[in-house]
Amino acid sequence: MSAAQEAVSLKQQGNELFKAGEFKQACTSYEKAEQCDPKNYVYPSNLSAALYELGDYTGSIDAVVRSWRLLRDRSDAKVELITRLSTRLAKSLCHGARAGTVTNKLLRRVASDVRQLREASMNGAPDEELKRVWDEWTTVYHELVPCAEKAHASLTGLSRLPLFFKPLDPTKEFFSIGTDDIIDLTQGWGPHDPHPLDLDKLPPEMLSELSFLFGGVGDGRHVLGTLSGLHLAYKKLTKKKQKRFHAHLTLLDIHDATIARDLCLLMLLHDLNRTKDPMSRVEINATLMYMYTGMAMPSYCHERLEGVIRDLRGRLSAAPPDLPPWLHVVSDSIPEVLQTLDFWIQTTKSTKRMLAHHETASEMDSPESAAMSRLPGTNPEFRKKVESNIASDREALRQQLLNATDEELGKGGFLNEGQDPQYVREYIRDHIDEFVDTIYKSYRGGKVPLFEENWYRLFKVFLPPAELRKRHFGFDAAWKEILDGREVNPGLQQKAMAHIESKWKPNITLFDLKCADPMVYADADGYPDFKMDMFTTIASLDQFNRRNGPDAQQRIRSNPNMLAWNTCNTFFEEAAIALEALGSCLMIELICGGLSEELAKMRYKGDLTRPEEFPRKYTRMWLSNVPDYTHGPMNMIFFVLPNLQEDSQAAMACNSMYNIGAWANDEEFIHTYTLLLPEEIPRYLACNVIDCRPVFDVLVLGAKPLPRPLSELATREELLTWLTRVLFNTFIPGHSKFRPSHVRLPHNLVAFFGIVMYLHRIGYPGHWLSEFLAKVLSGSMVSDVRPYDDFYPIPVSERTRRMHMRKVRTDPWLIEFETIIATAYYAIPFPISGALPADFTRDAGDIAVWEAQVRPAQYFSQRAFMNFSHPRDPRTQLLFFRGDVTNQTVLIDEIQKIFEGKASPPPGTFFVMTAQEYVQYETRVRFRLSRRRVERMRKESSKWSMMAYRNDTGQQATLPVPIDRWVLYDKDTA
Repeated sequence: MSAAQEAVSLKQQGNELFKAGEFKQACTSYEKAEQCDPKNYVYPSNLSAALYELGDYTGSIDAVVRSWRLLRDRSDAKVELITRLSTRLAKSLCHGARAGTVTNKLLRRVASDVRQLREASMNGAPDEELKRVWDEWTTVYHELVPCAEKAHASLTGLSRLPLFFKPLDPTKEFFSIGTDDIIDLTQGWGPHDPHPLDLDKLPPEMLSELSFLFGGVGDGRHVLGTLSGLHLAYKKLTKKKQKRFHAHLTLLDIHDATIARDLCLLMLLHDLNRTKDPMSRVEINATLMYMYTGMAMPSYCHERLEGVIRDLRGRLSAAPPDLPPWLHVVSDSIPEVLQTLDFWIQTTKSTKRMLAHHETASEMDSPESAAMSRLPGTNPEFRKKVESNIASDREALRQQLLNATDEELGKGGFLNEGQDPQYVREYIRDHIDEFVDTIYKSYRGGKVPLFEENWYRLFKVFLPPAELRKRHFGFDAAWKEILDGREVNPGLQQKAMAHIESKWKPNITLFDLKCADPMVYADADGYPDFKMDMFTTIASLDQFNRRNGPDAQQRIRSNPNMLAWNTCNTFFEEAAIALEALGSCLMIELICGGLSEELAKMRYKGDLTRPEEFPRKYTRMWLSNVPDYTHGPMNMIFFVLPNLQEDSQAAMACNSMYNIGAWANDEEFIHTYTLLLPEEIPRYLACNVIDCRPVFDVLVLGAKPLPRPLSELATREELLTWLTRVLFNTFIPGHSKFRPSHVRLPHNLVAFFGIVMYLHRIGYPGHWLSEFLAKVLSGSMVSDVRPYDDFYPIPVSERTRRMHMRKVRTDPWLIEFETIIATAYYAIPFPISGALPADFTRDAGDIAVWEAQVRPAQYFSQRAFMNFSHPRDPRTQLLFFRGDVTNQTVLIDEIQKIFEGKASPPPGTFFVMTAQEYVQYETRVRFRLSRRRVERMRKESSKWSMMAYRNDTGQQATLPVPIDRWVLYDKDTA
């Protein structure tokens, strides 16, 4: 076979591979064909097409140029081929330049070929597509310098746009005391999910860059657990490695009171390390216990806590802040923290009222209880799983009691000295169900002090340590009666309670600013309601204390004499020792802000107030159940995972607690949030799924180096079908049930655009993404995908549910795309200018924040239980409309019909907005719009108005506000 014949054979082979979508293998065939017959223009032409499909735009340009140089002097050159080559060249130039792979050096090298091919292709019959792509290249070329200069600012601007639908009421929930097992991130994700971080196996440079993020830090329990774990790991390192060791802990939470409370905790530990006097140490440890787990505290503990709060107030007000060298508060967060500290200093609360708002939780409140599983809306499969778990636990208890040794019966309080063991065994056997019932109801995951529980039911405070108990009238006597198994004398109980109510102080750190808000509490003197079992936290601390001992796995209580004090004292002492030992090679940073938002600032270097040397990527990230509120694993993968270090031991994890009753299984959980199956996530979204048990345990994800080869990723058809489902479900969201089955999917169009941007980073070709967006922006989308408009969760069967092909309307959402694209324009890694409507601005400076004073159309109940319209649900959508053409009721009621193609009202007479800057439906709303667009709207009609509504129930939240009452918002003068 001659070389020319072999080249033809290879070309045919490449063509078959190309048709099958095997572009990389097709490239190999075409390259070999070109090598066999280097003077034939066909082979580099074919190669350029395959390289383009792979997203290798630089390679495609070079192949087009090689083909053109062989073709340009031929008299038999076909116009169609020249047009195809020219079109492909222009597209490759546009995409390569925008992606940053086409350099000025390459452009200079091929400049004359580009000019010649462009001119030659224009000599034939007019070709609209050819003209369009070369016009786009002209635009892209002239934007090369602005892109280089403004890309960073564009990314920073994009990172500051809100990712989520807003609630109608911005009041934040304050979760002051946690309930989950304590996690040491050096060991994994809790006592039942080991994932050890082997410091000895880390590269030397990573040992100096150990970083841990607690996103949704809550009460800081996992911070202290990790701190203790780091200390143990540090002690095992060689001296050489200890010198390299440095750990950074970032504590992040959206609530300023949480950050302020954790600061108090850390400063109390700091005080403990600076104090040698034994009685002072007891008082500080008691203050830690009462602040961390109690409703109220003795006056001497309150004085210490108030001293810490005032000291912090002064330290944070200094310039620069005067904090210990291992502690840093990001300056952006300080004003909000100071506001909370001032509130705590200035506020006086009643201990009697505080305790009246506190009651021990019932079985109903345990997320794994049978009662929880029977609540309305609970998934039947979840109910079966809970009941199966309960039955299994009860059988284990039964067998443990029936087979206990004499020693175990004695330790458990079943066999007293002098009793006949055989008689006790028979009694247990005859009453086994009663014993199992009693023990199971008190089963809490660790050693829980039975006697102190009896005390707590009477007084609702923990018993002080023995060294301090004599300061409290009647405590010793009441405690002795409880230990003796007697009812506490009513008179004694009354006097002890009177002492608590008059001499003790409420735990002020459990209050946040909303307690003084008349819109939340009519008298502006609110108290938090605590219906919870305070011994759950004590049990978690105790289990952590025992983690390295012989009874580490023992979960059922076994020491009825143990006090909360013993547990807390051990836990906080270990944390203080770790803090002291690691101080010189440790930094603890606190940030008040949203998880996704703050991490975006870090990625795009918009965190200007953080020191440059602070980490932007983390070794381990624990997100708690924050993803329950922020679109689950979808948000984790696109907006959190990019901040994870690319190491085999690096990982991020979360649990799910908010809507545990919603799910049939883990597959449904993953699908509802991501519209993918668990096994599809690595291929579509290029990350490692390390552990996928989110419903009853944890979800653990790891990062892969990006970009990935296209052969590892989803096909074009798969990706665009998935992307269409994501977009349509953002346009037309589904509905949520009551808790415990209340699922939140709050991603808005800003999040969607961020997903598209990240898909390019994963390795998907830019032309896949730009052509998809072009259809959206031109209003030419035709699809058989339908949005899910039923109640969440989204059944897995929805993956393949389709309808007839139809053209959908995207115009109601285009104005919001204008805001997003103008903000991000110079950082978008693929060409978009040719797809933009003529009236779109590309100037980020033209996008302004507008404010409208609003009045409520109705009032929404703050009661969470059985409430479809809770104002803290992230369901706000803004509607802008011309009142002389249509009205808000029609638009809200028929938005899905409009999306499906209903012609009326016509485009340009209304639009909706999924992202808002601020919403308080009773007072004001802020949003972003182009200045020039608002000016055009005012000239067009004075009947333009804006109002807010819920995108699930369709309830109107505010009355319409005419356009002449929208004002530019200036945060410096507001």
